[in-house]
Amino acid sequence: MSIVAGVPDAMLALAGGGIAAGGIGGYAVRAVLSRRGAGEESEELAALREEVAGRSQVGLVVPENASVDSLAGAVGLRALCKEWGVSAPVFSRDRINSEDAKAFCNLFDVDVQTVEEAGDGLGGSDGAIVVGGGGPLPSFGNNPPVIAVVRHRPTAADYPLVVARSDDGATSTTVARLLSEADVVPDQRVATALLYGIRAGTREFRRVRGEGDYEAASYLHDYADHGRIEALRAPGMSSETFDVIGTAIANREREASVAVTNVGEVPAVSALEEASDTLLRLDGVSNAAAFGRHEDTVVVNCRADDVRTNALDVVERAFENSETTGGNADVATGRVPLGLFGRVDEENQETLDDLIDASTRSALFGAFETA
Repeated sequence: MSIVAGVPDAMLALAGGGIAAGGIGGYAVRAVLSRRGAGEESEELAALREEVAGRSQVGLVVPENASVDSLAGAVGLRALCKEWGVSAPVFSRDRINSEDAKAFCNLFDVDVQTVEEAGDGLGGSDGAIVVGGGGPLPSFGNNPPVIAVVRHRPTAADYPLVVARSDDGATSTTVARLLSEADVVPDQRVATALLYGIRAGTREFRRVRGEGDYEAASYLHDYADHGRIEALRAPGMSSETFDVIGTAIANREREASVAVTNVGEVPAVSALEEASDTLLRLDGVSNAAAFGRHEDTVVVNCRADDVRTNALDVVERAFENSETTGGNADVATGRVPLGLFGRVDEENQETLDDLIDASTRSALFGAFETA
């Protein structure tokens, strides 16, 4: 029997999608992690505390199309900043649109302002921490300056402090470890948010990258409200999103384990995300992409369950001239402006739609093959 940090594997076992380490077992896991954290501050935590402590306010900025994992990580970091006596509001590059992210914010009462709404200085912050994601960092003119990046994937950008642990499957895992190392006991709200963030980021532990995801989930398990997590797993869905999903299934095309679909006009980018996620649930599909027209652009959402495929690479390979691209290895979104083609009259619209359909499908299948 292998031992992880002095805890038998059986105490970290998963049952029915949840952690089975309750009662005495859960207490033992938490006790071991607490002992590991207390007095054993990592260099990353020490550097983060040095950057944050002493400031009046630090803005926590999540990326475009913020995932539940990014938002949960921000909730956890806000608790850590509070422990250090620093206020930490949450900001986003754009509005929260996806159904699951909106449900998360509503259930946990997370107030997220857009960068535009906050204005210069991110609403009075004297420093910013970018939380989550895996693609380009959110842009807000370095005002205030970015003092740290906390995510579970490395970043190519050069910043004073980057806390990025590639063996973690979720940013929430990384943040949970920071809390443990700081000897901060999360309250029920924070623990629940982080535990759900880990489950969302690792796709119910199907994309774990190391023992850290299991350890963090075990640490949070007995503090969390599991009824709230179940409520999050089945958020409501708008009729528009439901229609988009139906179109996505009807128009899907498949090559091996890759599924691609065209949903036509997209009422909201979040509906496209739901469509590509639905394709991943089809038997034998491990990578999927959905695209459609939205405000004179072709928007593409790509999702990868196959650990050998990087969703961000797929989007970048397929559309070199994309206006904006954001995401990570698991999920990425790209926008390709139509330019003059967006002004065609109704008589030629069908021809344009056919051209978009054929060229986009071909580009995506080719990118999936070579990514």
